[in-house]
Amino acid sequence: MSVATPLDPAVVACPACGFGLAPETIRRENEIACPHCHALVSGEFFPVFWSPPATGSGLADRADDGDAVCFFHPENRAALSCDRCGRFVCTVCDMPLGARHLCPTCLSSGLGAEKLPELIVRRFHWSNSALLAGLLPLVAFFIWPVFVVTGPLAIFCALFGWKRPGSLPRGRRRWVAVIGLVLGVVQLAVWIGLIGMFANLFANSNSSE
Repeated sequence: MSVATPLDPAVVACPACGFGLAPETIRRENEIACPHCHALVSGEFFPVFWSPPATGSGLADRADDGDAVCFFHPENRAALSCDRCGRFVCTVCDMPLGARHLCPTCLSSGLGAEKLPELIVRRFHWSNSALLAGLLPLVAFFIWPVFVVTGPLAIFCALFGWKRPGSLPRGRRRWVAVIGLVLGVVQLAVWIGLIGMFANLFANSNSSE
C-alpha cells in the first residue's frame, strides 16, 4: 500500500484514515498496523524525504517595496536582465546560455525560426552518413557504378567526422563510422578491380588483333 503525502516533515498520514504515523516506523519489508484504524501499512521513502528543504541562491527572493521585479514573476526580486530583450528576470527565469543570460521568451524564440548561435538543437550525423554511403550500392546493386562516388564519400565521412561532435542523444557512434569506412574501402577495391579487369580485357583484345 502506498503512503500518502506527509502532513509535516515528521508525520505521514495513514492512507486509510489519515491518522499521523511516524515515518521511521514504516518499512517496505514489514507491514505495521495503524494505531487508529488498524489498517496494515507498508511503504518506502525517497531519500529526499529525509533531507531538509532546499534553500539558498537557487530559489528566487521575494521582492520588497522599491525593488526591481521579475517580468514573469512580479512577486520575485529581479536578479539580472535578459541580454537579448532587456527584461528583468529572477533566478528562476534566468536561462544561462554560454556567457549570455536569456529570459524564457527569448530562449523559446531561439528554438524556432530565429536561431541562436549558442543553442545547438541538431547536429550532422557523420557516422550515419558514412554507413549510408557504404550500404547504398549493396542495397541497390543495380546502381553499382556509383561505387566511384559512394566509396570515397563513405571514407571521407568516416574520417572527417571521427573527431567531430556526434549526435546529441547518441554521441559519436564511432563503431558505425568504422563499418562505413570498411564498406567504403571495399567499394574502392571493387572499383579498382573492375578497372583492372577491363584494362586487361582491352589489352588482350588489342594484342590478339
